[in-house]
Amino acid sequence: MGSVDRATLTRGGNPVALAASGDRAAGAVSGDRTGGTGAGIRALVVPHEERIAVIAEEQRAVDHAYDCVERRRLGVDRIRSTHGQEHPDVGLPFVPDVPPEFGVEDDLGEQPLVFMRVDVADDPDGRETWRIGRRAVRDAEGDLVVISWTTEQAIRWMKARASRPGEIRLRRKLRLHGRTVTDYLDDIRPRVANRRLQEVPEAVSPAEEPPGENADAFLLADLDRARDGLMRDIVETIQRDQLDLVSDGRPGVLVVQGGPGTGKTAVGLHRVVWLLDPTNRGLAPDDVLVVGPHRGFLRYVSQVLPRLGSRGVATVEVARLWDGEVRAVDTPAAHLVKSDERMAEVLRRVVESGIRPEAPASHISDDVFSTPYRGAALTLPGAEIEALVVEARDSSGPYLVRRRKFVDTFVDRLLSRYAKALPGQRPDGALRSGIEKHGRVASLINAVWPALNAETILRRTLNDPDAIHAAAPGVLTEQEREAVLRPRVSRASEEPWTLDDLVCLEELRHLLSGDEPRRYRHIVVDEAQDLTPMQARSIARRCPGGSMTVLGDLAQTTGARQYDVWGRLAGILSGRDGWHLAELAVGYRVPDEVMRFAAPLARAVSLSTTVPVSVRPADETSLTIARTGPERLADEALARALDLATADLERSRSVALIAPDGTALLEELERKVAALQGTVAADDVPPVSVLPATMTRGLEFDHVVVVEPAAIAGQGPAGPRRLYVAITRCTQSLTVVHAAPLPELLGAPEAPALVAPEEPATSPITVQNGSAPPVPEEPTISPLIAQNGSAPPVPEEPTIPEENTTMEPDTPATDESFRSFVSSLEERVGADRRCHVHEQVRYRLIAELHGARLVPSQSPLADIVCKGPRGAVLYEVLGEGGHTYERMREAVLRIMEVEHVGGDRAEHRFLVLPQAPEPAWAPAMLTTAFDITTIWRDGTGWAGEDLATALGQAPG
Repeated sequence: MGSVDRATLTRGGNPVALAASGDRAAGAVSGDRTGGTGAGIRALVVPHEERIAVIAEEQRAVDHAYDCVERRRLGVDRIRSTHGQEHPDVGLPFVPDVPPEFGVEDDLGEQPLVFMRVDVADDPDGRETWRIGRRAVRDAEGDLVVISWTTEQAIRWMKARASRPGEIRLRRKLRLHGRTVTDYLDDIRPRVANRRLQEVPEAVSPAEEPPGENADAFLLADLDRARDGLMRDIVETIQRDQLDLVSDGRPGVLVVQGGPGTGKTAVGLHRVVWLLDPTNRGLAPDDVLVVGPHRGFLRYVSQVLPRLGSRGVATVEVARLWDGEVRAVDTPAAHLVKSDERMAEVLRRVVESGIRPEAPASHISDDVFSTPYRGAALTLPGAEIEALVVEARDSSGPYLVRRRKFVDTFVDRLLSRYAKALPGQRPDGALRSGIEKHGRVASLINAVWPALNAETILRRTLNDPDAIHAAAPGVLTEQEREAVLRPRVSRASEEPWTLDDLVCLEELRHLLSGDEPRRYRHIVVDEAQDLTPMQARSIARRCPGGSMTVLGDLAQTTGARQYDVWGRLAGILSGRDGWHLAELAVGYRVPDEVMRFAAPLARAVSLSTTVPVSVRPADETSLTIARTGPERLADEALARALDLATADLERSRSVALIAPDGTALLEELERKVAALQGTVAADDVPPVSVLPATMTRGLEFDHVVVVEPAAIAGQGPAGPRRLYVAITRCTQSLTVVHAAPLPELLGAPEAPALVAPEEPATSPITVQNGSAPPVPEEPTISPLIAQNGSAPPVPEEPTIPEENTTMEPDTPATDESFRSFVSSLEERVGADRRCHVHEQVRYRLIAELHGARLVPSQSPLADIVCKGPRGAVLYEVLGEGGHTYERMREAVLRIMEVEHVGGDRAEHRFLVLPQAPEPAWAPAMLTTAFDITTIWRDGTGWAGEDLATALGQAPG
């Protein structure tokens, strides 16, 4: 290759690298920076003059697109002026192909209109070249100049793999600064005979590359941009695993589980735009509601959606979703009760208890209700009245609707008695209304079926011990009933309503009158892991069709209520079409070393979720751990924050100081930063924000300084999760400044003090680049799909003895739960061995090993254990259906459990499948993430990696 620089090297998928002689393309990275080794990469060296020519060609196309936009804008302005309209939207329907939001806000800001070119072969429209952008643009003749990225055609082209390009001859990513094309990257390019293009032969076959592997120069450059605390749209650099979820067309609730920096929020908002495209779901903007965790998220939505071509979507902060004023905060115990879906049953019972069929007894004499009315005696047997009450009570509908049914039938009976007593008078509406309002009649109606309102019922439930105790038997425990009680106040206007109370009031209004909030055809919920079950019921009521996009990360739950799996919340939110789960496992924001540092904490707080594998390249400054004395803690943290804020002279970098909530440390940091801003000119103040740990969710900064993580982790049951959120907010670096020992959950080595214990530790020690112990990578997968909660459960790993060289369990005699765990492993093995496919594959492998003159064995926990030429080998055999990724991933967990229980790790570990795996990239992922190799039956033989070792044929 000589002295020619490569513009891009990517891993997997065989993309093309472009460069100019002696002039590196903008945003270019080296092969080492992407983590690639050159295997499977085709590097094309483009002479400088050709690169300039290509950029000029693309610039002409981009200029033409903007000219078309300007022509359309002028046409709209002419129509407005002609019609003399003052409202900016009036007149737009008369202009063909003008979206409703055009003219309201057409400014893309710094975001480019066009970001991709695709050349196709054999196009049915008779054209070869297409441009893809943020919105559709037509020329004066009505021909498409730019197609919207949301169309089926564009989505298909954007998702194409370099290894299987299909109809695509060329796919070119464009990098623009404003309206100016600055660079390009061809990641799909035809093979052409051109002496100026020097091709590096492929070293491996570009099979199914896992998502996240193509961390090209444009993606990495975008990730390196300075951040201001808010996220940005990702349409230019959206990855295949994200795009799969954006364009997921299945009905029902889509749950997107994703760790920090996986782009789940951006996926949700881009999905909104996709849903609004007329060629997809064709929803109108007012059909969609986006529910976010805080106002910062709503500001992000207000910026992103218009730039992507969508306006008018309703957005709301989750705490403001319910009518009323929050005047108080529940105790933790009361919150857990009132937010649980069992509270809905308690409220239903309270409402139903208002109906008293036996009440007429106090209003009748000799089993007959009788009252004079306008010269007639209106009588009705008590038993008949009671039957009318029971009939209406047992009918369908809300409380007040059924009450109306009872009132109408009761008054009808009295009217008939009146007609018989005075046959000459004709009943009319006034007569009917008069009977209903008659004193004795109204008194009986209210005794049998009182007219209630939500506030009265909830006040009685929370203030009256008899009411809650009468409604809760079999639903709430005695302690839970006591937890929700609070002192009675004299007036309703003084009632200390909490957020949970407002949710309960909406539930009561629905029970009483059937009142429902505004309905939507699709709802997006971000940070859904912090929803309570009662809140989920309320949101589901807003979307009776059951079409939702639910975004969250169980490991980042910061509320008092924790969920181990998504099944409970998803089940409440879903309708007739059910729900499905997809997991984003590739991280695009958090640097790799920071994610590895956080991984032990993530696994500790949520066993069922995948820790993202970051594509951000390693950097020697990504992670810094500094220990100092307590009296120096605030000064040291601020000094490091200021250093980070001023380190990059070319661009302003955002820095966040994150400290424990409600502490003197937080107040001191706020005071010091405020004093700094007050004494320095505004232009010279570095962008440093001070935040409590609870306020960092959903935000991102270039640099993050977390102060005293042990204090954050120690603030209640949600403390460890808040710490996990705090340390994963960065895009460039994380600095941890601490005086107290780091939490054990972080798994990081203690930084020793630099002075004797009796002296204050004033000089921090910095552990750079790898201070955390290595953590096995989780698989980077195309979204792991589990239908209706079928994702395999992940049990806790037990504490185990360290010395045991067999695969027999070594059970602590005093730990009954551990013995139960081992028994469950044995039961699963026994169940597998009742599967004919499992046993057929297992015995064929045993025969192979015997043929290699080895002596395979088995245990109650392991399918096959064998001492081969290259050491101990452990095999996990999968039976029918075991070729899917879900089953393979579950089997990986079982291997780890077996090794832990056995107390030793085999030198080689194999999954043995009954047929070829699906998807094809799964074996490579398991090898990379867990060092577990996969083989499978292939006709009459075997296939897979390292067959020599697996079949005992490798030399020692």
